[in-house]
Amino acid sequence: MVITGKVICLAVMANTALFSRAGTNSACRYSNIVVKASSKYKLDPYLLTALIKVESNWKPHVVSPAGACGLTQVVHKYSKYNCKQLKNPKISIWEGAKKLNYWIYKYGKGNVKIGLCGYNAGFRCKGKSPNKKGLTYAKKVVRISNRLKRRK
Repeated sequence: MVITGKVICLAVMANTALFSRAGTNSACRYSNIVVKASSKYKLDPYLLTALIKVESNWKPHVVSPAGACGLTQVVHKYSKYNCKQLKNPKISIWEGAKKLNYWIYKYGKGNVKIGLCGYNAGFRCKGKSPNKKGLTYAKKVVRISNRLKRRK
């Protein structure tokens, strides 16, 4: 099956228990961008959709206490974009996908959970004592992604 923005939107709509009405609307509005960014950066679009759900609940103007901004909660000091720019959903989705690609394929060597942990907790996700908070985050994103794939 080819994954399109419409397919992502339908999966989100089928999981209304996970998404608020505003979150569903935003997820559907930007689902084509999610699919295009996922394709360019070799990501599962369900995974990117789940990451946005966990990071910002699809609220584009969210800023974390750590200074992470936008839908994908990218920390602007590690980006070519400032926080105001990262609040633009299109920029945030593309930049978040680019960062997630780095964490999964460079840092995690293809391991999605290690990559997600790195996206959340930085360079503390490998070795003898990986970051527990980051690994819990990774499991949550993967769980939501799998639920979206099943559309249940």
